[in-house]
Amino acid sequence: MEHIVIIGGIAGGMSAASKLRRLKEDVKITVFEKDEHISYGACGLPYYISGVTESHEDLLARTVEDFEKRNIQVHIQHEVKKVVPERSVVLVQNLQSGETMEVNYDKLLIATGSKPIVPPFIPKDAGNVFTLKTLNDGMVMRKYFQERQNVKRVAIIGGGYIGMELVETMMELQKEVMVIELQPHILPNYDQDMAEILEDSLKDRVKILTGEEVKELHVVEGKVTSVSTDKGKYDVDAVIVNIGNKPNTEFVKGIGLNMLDNGAIIVDKQQQTSIPAIYAAGDCATSNHLLLQKPVNIALGTTANKHGRVAADNMAGISNSFQGILGTNVVKIMDWTAAMTGLTEKSAKQENVNFKTVKIETNSHASYYPDAKPFHIKLVYEKESKKLLGAQILGQDESAAKRIDIYATAITCGLTTEQIGMLDLSYAPPYATVWDAVQVAANAAK
Repeated sequence: MEHIVIIGGIAGGMSAASKLRRLKEDVKITVFEKDEHISYGACGLPYYISGVTESHEDLLARTVEDFEKRNIQVHIQHEVKKVVPERSVVLVQNLQSGETMEVNYDKLLIATGSKPIVPPFIPKDAGNVFTLKTLNDGMVMRKYFQERQNVKRVAIIGGGYIGMELVETMMELQKEVMVIELQPHILPNYDQDMAEILEDSLKDRVKILTGEEVKELHVVEGKVTSVSTDKGKYDVDAVIVNIGNKPNTEFVKGIGLNMLDNGAIIVDKQQQTSIPAIYAAGDCATSNHLLLQKPVNIALGTTANKHGRVAADNMAGISNSFQGILGTNVVKIMDWTAAMTGLTEKSAKQENVNFKTVKIETNSHASYYPDAKPFHIKLVYEKESKKLLGAQILGQDESAAKRIDIYATAITCGLTTEQIGMLDLSYAPPYATVWDAVQVAANAAK
């Protein structure tokens, strides 16, 4: 019987396992996951910590028992230490007993995700410093921040997506929040002129320090009491560090896989790596960028699940391709929604694209219907053809999340700003203006 081994039991890995079992009943599927939990919604962790999501069980899509009922063998707290492709074996350690074993495979899927970047200033002996990646991380943070009423001042180091989501989490828990970001603005993947709109709105509720480099966390009796940057020293009761993640692929370096500089495993459109019979999916793997036509590593749960399904098809002998991504994302920050897709002005310059930009402010729906909110929209498009290349939306209306999807679809289909302006979009005063916000921005492109 053919044996398929999957390393990693969260999004990409379990998506692949489920699809494989649907496709083939006569294949043996074994999953190794080094943590205690599998198949959970990691993107929901900030809401679980705050209590908006009541139980960690609400984040669980399926349990080990659910998969075993489908004849998928799942081994939690088992870490794959080494892959030996010339022998088609993996070396696995049982983290509870310490025992190791060799497991043979016919096909292998690496879906080990990513892990937080740990900067050198993090002390090893501090009990009030946290990173957030796994469900266990979330459970520890929820217990700490909900039970310790004396923890009032929280410093979040890193103003990216997770860091800014955690701003809302800490505000829900009645904490005083400070964000320290090395780059000139929060949300470094956005253009500065857009991110600063959000900063200006939050500055009366959140202390935001941009362009500051953390130098040291000062520890007194096992707890960080202050943070020193190159511009000041700040008293704190707890610290959350989220300066980014890196692919969790150290254990396969040196076996012959082609990788990006950050350790992401380069795959083709079938999720096949440079080594026959080895596939990769999720945050540890690359995707083809639909505009740049080159491998990129953008960690998103949506992408990981698609990777898993495509990998499963191809491991089962069914030809399927994942065409690529635009990096479409959305984040809720207090009463704001920030969404983007494709290229920003910054990334277009880096890629030497001949482009123009337009930025407008318009309403979420008809001004004469109650609670119309402003949208700030910035588009990046080709100078000559006017083909859309990227979009960023900021607004205090959650419909920004779905409007970015219109732009993502338009870029995927190669539409110009003129074609977007003439799309047959729905209209009623409670939902849109007669020219939708998406079209108002597109029509402003000259």
